[in-house]
Amino acid sequence: MSERREPHFLQDDRGFYTTSYGPFVLRSAFQPIFSQNSEGHLTIEAFEALIRAQRGGEPVSPGHFFSLVEKGDSLAVDTLCRELHILNMGKLGRKKARLFINFNPGLFDGVADIESEVDRMVEFTVRAGLRPGRIVCEITEQGSGDEKVLMELVTGLRSRLFKIAVDDFGADDSDSKRVDEIKPDVLKFDAAWVRRFTETSAGMGLLKLMVEQFVERGITVLFEGLEEEHQVEFCQQIGVPLMQGYALARPEIVPRTFDDRFPEQDVPDMTMAAHLVQASAVASVAAPVYAAPLVPPAFAPRRTATFGKRHR
Repeated sequence: MSERREPHFLQDDRGFYTTSYGPFVLRSAFQPIFSQNSEGHLTIEAFEALIRAQRGGEPVSPGHFFSLVEKGDSLAVDTLCRELHILNMGKLGRKKARLFINFNPGLFDGVADIESEVDRMVEFTVRAGLRPGRIVCEITEQGSGDEKVLMELVTGLRSRLFKIAVDDFGADDSDSKRVDEIKPDVLKFDAAWVRRFTETSAGMGLLKLMVEQFVERGITVLFEGLEEEHQVEFCQQIGVPLMQGYALARPEIVPRTFDDRFPEQDVPDMTMAAHLVQASAVASVAAPVYAAPLVPPAFAPRRTATFGKRHR
């Protein structure tokens, strides 16, 4: 793929797309991202796109698959996965749900690569029958080394009306700086870090304060890796707008079953869309993120249940 030939997409008998890289067949898996109201009713607001690879009919874990991608093919395969996910989102038939897709800025050599990538994103989004505002571009932690490339990517995506999310927020100095610079529409809290803070009442109080302050800044907060019902209840108690995890729903390849369990309601979109509109209105607010110390007193482990990490 080093010469960057055009990808080949095939449709299965249900209309969803697959593609390939060498001996690997690639499919999209989507995991729902939910909001919940005061009564605990769940609504699908978005999906996170994950790649599922097979070789010779046998599944290959995402981590192992990406480790086998040749270095010269890394950007092309990364792009291929995004395009596959966007096309499958178009086939899903949801009119309001958004799609979270991953970006690693470290794969881009410069502005020319970024411009080309963003133009392709627009092309495939239109081809899938979607609006750019329904695509949330998730900036992964490992790609934040070159600040110039990072900001060029964010600026290019935002200029085409794509939304921006920051992944794995953990409230250390570098994470806070990243949020201040990027001004994301969505902020995904690091799962293991959240688990640690939920082990004491002081930590839970600080999480509540942080969620409130980010929401006031117009940033939609997402807690991921929820694996236990009490974690979902905690999110409801402190007003977390968006939630994701095995306690709610697992990823599914071409997830038609989500339509049966969580049908899209024909009502005004007052949840995630409202938060994203608010984000555009107040993103320029230059206020400190926190009004309390970032690190609460030392924690003694109280639970074995964790906020698990997802597998891409």
